[in-house]
Amino acid sequence: MRAHDTGDSGFVAYLSEEGYTTLPEQWGWRELMYCALYFHPDLDVARAQLSRAMAAIATAGQRPNPSGSLGAGRRTEPEVPEVYSLSFSIPIETAGKRQARIDLATNISETARLNIAQTAWNLRYRLLSSWIEYNAARQNLSMLEQESSLRNDIVSMLNTRLQAGMISSVELSNARLQWQRVQQALVEEQGRIEGLETQLASNSGLPLDKFQQLRLQRYTHEQVLDARHDIDITNSLNPAAQDAALLNRVDIRAGLASYAASEARLRLEIARQYPDINLIPAYDYEEGFHIWSLGISSLLNVLHRNQGLIAEATALRETEAAQFEALQARVIAAMDSAKSRYRAALQALEQARSLYEAQQTQAAQAKLRFEHGFADRLELVTYQLENVLAQQRLLTAEYQVQRAAAALEDSMQLPLENLDPIPNIPARSNRLHTPIQETTT
Repeated sequence: MRAHDTGDSGFVAYLSEEGYTTLPEQWGWRELMYCALYFHPDLDVARAQLSRAMAAIATAGQRPNPSGSLGAGRRTEPEVPEVYSLSFSIPIETAGKRQARIDLATNISETARLNIAQTAWNLRYRLLSSWIEYNAARQNLSMLEQESSLRNDIVSMLNTRLQAGMISSVELSNARLQWQRVQQALVEEQGRIEGLETQLASNSGLPLDKFQQLRLQRYTHEQVLDARHDIDITNSLNPAAQDAALLNRVDIRAGLASYAASEARLRLEIARQYPDINLIPAYDYEEGFHIWSLGISSLLNVLHRNQGLIAEATALRETEAAQFEALQARVIAAMDSAKSRYRAALQALEQARSLYEAQQTQAAQAKLRFEHGFADRLELVTYQLENVLAQQRLLTAEYQVQRAAAALEDSMQLPLENLDPIPNIPARSNRLHTPIQETTT
């Protein structure tokens, strides 16, 4: 992973295929997603598993090789001393065993193929979540710096008033404690940002030193608060849309492939209760006679007819069916829960926005009073501080909406209308190229 570099010629060619004529000057979460799809080792593992599963299909389709034997001897009689024998064994599979093996391997390879898409979606969700957390932490740090500066001004003004005997030391002590609390929060948030940066680099598939060389997109709080969420939850998650999401989820399709594999395994075990046949043509030369013969050999199903393995395969199929039903129930519950959280986050955002607009009005009025001499600087700074605190709450609510939107997307494995789908997974070296457009459209 230390060798991963955005200047890699293969990665540059991949970006060119995606419409980038040069390396991006600023890297947003979508550009980092290209890095994850190209560099992340989780996809290398999924590709290797698919290659092994594809090889298993060829193995399943192989027919058993025939065998042969050759013998020679010498008799004691001098008249015809030489004795020769030649025989072959030609196995013939019965009851469709070969096709059942092929179907089993094909469905297992389909599961492996879908695992690539599932891995890519998991990378997308993890990267988007860490990107949201990283930007939220940076915005919070900026707000804490503003709050710290305003509280420091308040402490200075209160200290001046204390020396003049206008206030008690308790009021100054409370203000100083609040300022110290913000200072501590600043230090903690700076350390948290370093951890989030490391996590973001890991989810991008890049080493930290190479990741830190990238110029990341930075958003002002005005840009964040200008975000609009016009998605109609009722229309977006009506029963038809919910059914589409259920059919689109990779784990649902992988569950169907696993069930099909268990069905093929059951057919294979049922076919194995019918024994295969070996044709044995032979030639013998003895006492001057040429002897041709044809033999047939087969197992005799006297003690059992594969009932045990058939019962195991039947139980496996029933287990896969039950697991698929349970998966559907979990997915529906997760979608309903994510929808509720997203709706609640939107409501909280609207409330925070209303409070922020009201606070802005009060801060503007305080500024006018100060300019006209009807308010002192302490009152003005106090209103400015309240305005910053309201802005903090609004930013927190906005990022909660973004987190809830990401969780809603993950529950459906479909991007919401205001987010772009994930791009195609690149093929690198001799790795298989498996598009995942069907999982994101």
